[in-house]
Amino acid sequence: MPDESPQFIGEYEDVPVDPKGRLIFPAAFRKSLPMGLNSFVVAQWFDGCLGTFTPDGWNGFIRQLKGLDGTQRETRQLVRALAGRAAEVKIDRQGRVLFPRKHLELAGISDRATLVGVIDRVEIWSPERYRQSLENVNLEEIAEQLDWF
Repeated sequence: MPDESPQFIGEYEDVPVDPKGRLIFPAAFRKSLPMGLNSFVVAQWFDGCLGTFTPDGWNGFIRQLKGLDGTQRETRQLVRALAGRAAEVKIDRQGRVLFPRKHLELAGISDRATLVGVIDRVEIWSPERYRQSLENVNLEEIAEQLDWF
């Protein structure tokens, strides 16, 4: 059975964020969604960005969190930070998504954002943080460290 889960790829820079906290979700990302899906879960993510997940993708992530040892303090902190700050957001008819102000602030996003498809989710970055995250990235070195490719 082929994998039917959406795959998000590509990078969209300088996406305007209006004063209400809305931004246009790129058409290529919207086309990757299952028919009729118009909502996401947004959560604080790693490296200072936001992660947006389809409901199925979020449920898979929650299953992974549930599999962690809840007696460890670090696990509880991780679950609290990720799941406790998560929120459902919807795509309106114009393709815009209204993000809670607190999420935008967590990611340092004001009037512009960079959206990056990373296969199973879309990351939303402040343009400055995203540029910094790419500095000194050496693909060959990382692949060797991960013993990949």
